[in-house]
Amino acid sequence: MTPPFPTSPRALACALALCALLAAGCTKHEAPQAEPEPTVAGAVVSFPGEKDPTGIRVVEVSADAERNLTVPGRLAWDEDRTARVWAPYGGRIERLRATVGQAVKRGDALAELSSGDIGQAQADFHKAEADLRLARSAAERARELGTAGVIAGKEVQQAEADMARAQAEDARTRARLAQYGVGVQSVTQSFSLAAPLAGVVVERNTNPGTEVRPDVQGPPLFVISDPTSLWATLDVDETLLAPFKPGAQVQLRVAAWPDERFPATVVNVGEAVDAQTRTVKVRVRVANPERKLKAEMYVNADIRQASVQPQVPADAVFLRGSQSFAFVQQAPGRYERREVQVRTAGPQSVTVLSGLKGGERVVVGGGLYLNQLMDAAK
Repeated sequence: MTPPFPTSPRALACALALCALLAAGCTKHEAPQAEPEPTVAGAVVSFPGEKDPTGIRVVEVSADAERNLTVPGRLAWDEDRTARVWAPYGGRIERLRATVGQAVKRGDALAELSSGDIGQAQADFHKAEADLRLARSAAERARELGTAGVIAGKEVQQAEADMARAQAEDARTRARLAQYGVGVQSVTQSFSLAAPLAGVVVERNTNPGTEVRPDVQGPPLFVISDPTSLWATLDVDETLLAPFKPGAQVQLRVAAWPDERFPATVVNVGEAVDAQTRTVKVRVRVANPERKLKAEMYVNADIRQASVQPQVPADAVFLRGSQSFAFVQQAPGRYERREVQVRTAGPQSVTVLSGLKGGERVVVGGGLYLNQLMDAAK
């Protein structure tokens, strides 16, 4: 009896191939359907299925009453509480009396100097004292002789004028030495370089035996400062300058103490804009009673800025000719092109003067793509 199907492998393969050809001949080829295109009606572009196209991102227009601004800066010594000390006379450092980190009071000795200039100043004082004694005696004799009619009144006046000049010279030389606390009892050619204010020695740039000259202005021998008060110099973009006014409060943040905020007060706003960075130097003072903050630390300063106008990212706005536009999302997949007026509010945001309201959603970064679709549909 003959089997109903081929039994040999070769016959089976031929039968399968024939079936495949018959099936291919009966199949109808259907053309792929084109995806629906977005439609444009006036200033509105709509995408099919009320779905947003890939890559479109929207953000809400901000209209908060306040916003937080953050600007970078760096800590420095409070110059109102800092003194840089140079030697007033040329000479040699014989002995150091203070070192870095040492607390000093006003008048404390920082170093002992030996100087021929000091000796000359002491000698000038003693000479002026001797001249004053002589001039005083001569003036007294002249008055006595003038009263007795022995000499003319002109000679009496001359003696008194000589005494006045001697008094002035004596006062000048005495004040010159007293200004720096130099002893006047004898010619010692030495004096103590004293601290002009209370604080901490934060810098020392000399060693025993160093020769110093007042006419060569190198680095100061000592820097004394009060570290419980510091300055911070902030670099504020010129477009963000409005809230930075003398007396305004800011909060400083440093990497060393990430969970703490240090209140500071604006004390000065620079008068010029840096031509390269377009920033203004703003100086703030920060209390540092625990001395956690250190000079030259980098800081970030936060300040609250009142804002009654909406804010949007800068890339939400694009230009068409001389006009500015933004796309507002009316619904998912539906966007309206709207003319806006804006003003720069920083390197990454703009203030909207008209055309948008707080709470509306605008397209960020995809406005040019939507605009090209609208222009192509015309």
